[in-house]
Amino acid sequence: MSKRLSIKSITLAVFLAASVNLAWQFYLRHRELAERQKAYEQYGLIVCTFGPSRDEFSRLYIELFLMIALVGSWFKGLKNTLLSVVGLTGAMIFYVLWWQYYFRIAEISESELTFIRHLAYLYRANYLDLCIAASNSLLILLHVRRAVLSLLRPATACN
Repeated sequence: MSKRLSIKSITLAVFLAASVNLAWQFYLRHRELAERQKAYEQYGLIVCTFGPSRDEFSRLYIELFLMIALVGSWFKGLKNTLLSVVGLTGAMIFYVLWWQYYFRIAEISESELTFIRHLAYLYRANYLDLCIAASNSLLILLHVRRAVLSLLRPATACN
């Protein structure tokens, strides 16, 4: 029971960290848009972007999949395993896609990408993004460990 509780609490902590990170990024985006509006009003300068950037999309989808994993951690049995696997795997897939985005930019530009803000090759990432990715990996390992231990446990006789 304590092992299961620890996985639940780690999942909750990772989800809360991702929520805080997503809210902070939305706040920064709001400030950036307010500055663009000021520039337009003062100088008539229009700065156009084509929708949200890759980091915003990635954080949003990672949050969604971590929510699925959180819901799955509260169930028992097959529902727990299925939802946790879907949630954690989905979050890791979006981290991999986020990493690939940086390398696609590098391939296109054929130069050093010192002009792009990145952290560990995650485009416009911060340290909390890296902590969430590492915690997600830890949760995957804990679930794999729990599954292996449940397979190795001797079968108990039904009374």
